[in-house]
Amino acid sequence: MPRISDGEEEEEEKEDKGTLMSWDVSLPDELLQMVLSLLPIANIIKLGMVCKRWYEVVHSSPPLSWAMMAPQKPLFFRFCFHDCAFLGHLYDPCFVQWYNFDFPRLEKSIWRTSSSGGLVCLMNTNDGDRLLVGNPIKRDWKLLPRVPGGSSPQFNALALSFDLLTRDYTVVVAKCTELPGTPWKWHLSIHIYESTTKSWATLLAQDIEFWMGSNEAVICNGVLYYVIGPVQRPYLLAFDLAKPPSAIESLIQEAIPAPFDLACAGLINLSNKLVMVGRIDWPRKGVVIFELEDKTWREVAYTPIPSYMIFDSKNFISCGASDFLFMFSKGWPTLLTFDMRQKMWKWSCQLGLCPRLYTVPLQIRSLYYCGFCFEPRLDVSS
Repeated sequence: MPRISDGEEEEEEKEDKGTLMSWDVSLPDELLQMVLSLLPIANIIKLGMVCKRWYEVVHSSPPLSWAMMAPQKPLFFRFCFHDCAFLGHLYDPCFVQWYNFDFPRLEKSIWRTSSSGGLVCLMNTNDGDRLLVGNPIKRDWKLLPRVPGGSSPQFNALALSFDLLTRDYTVVVAKCTELPGTPWKWHLSIHIYESTTKSWATLLAQDIEFWMGSNEAVICNGVLYYVIGPVQRPYLLAFDLAKPPSAIESLIQEAIPAPFDLACAGLINLSNKLVMVGRIDWPRKGVVIFELEDKTWREVAYTPIPSYMIFDSKNFISCGASDFLFMFSKGWPTLLTFDMRQKMWKWSCQLGLCPRLYTVPLQIRSLYYCGFCFEPRLDVSS
């Protein structure tokens, strides 16, 4: 090919520059959102700051193509309080990194949580009748009507279930209150809120003896699982929300015992499979994970806990979503994670403490650490 002279080459470059156009300009918003949906959630949020159009595409309401988002690992949010100091951090297991995360509606007294399908329900432990439901990524929070059944029970369990097909959600609160003047006698009530009716209904309200409630409950496949039982070994009540029983005695008779004496037994719905996580001290000492199959617990994984870890029976907390579990202690700056698919344990990188908290004794400091996990979705709203 003959070489083009310099003058002709410069003229051709000018013509090309005049026809250059950004690739996203020719894409409609729905296709642009579809392209972005293939990325991890952290990258999507960052790309929303590129320009005004991309911000509107990322935060569009109603969503266009976010329902087709690639599967995302759940994120873990952790916060601590001391006087006026507040720290909020988000852990992304994909990038093994902590991020600063603003949570303006969070209060000191709110720490009991339940999450499902991108939504999170927060309960104010000082006022158990006050609940918030929302999407932490979109920061759209809704205050639910007050829960019936009294505001100061000894045990207050919270469970949330979100239907990705109908976009409706269900909140269940189980309250267990000790009856005055009658030792080992409790009043158990179960209340349900449906987003379709926007009101509460009481499914069960009865007295029980020799059985004590708990703060652990989860909804899995339309069934409410609630931890109840004697002081040491937990039992599991299976409560069909579509066909609630007329008497609590039938539920107690069919209660499923835990295989060991578990400390801080946590119930988690992982991809519509019921999982229990807890600490055991005998015959082994460590963290154990069970999965319920036909009313029988199957051990999935076990790991010993190093002696220097502060995973004591009072501070050990577990949560999870999709196929990923998070385990932590209120006074320890790292997370223990477990991937149910790959059967892999992993420690997170260390989260630094708030500078003001270094002067606080560890026993007090640990009281201010709480956290929960949720699925990052942009197509879900309360």
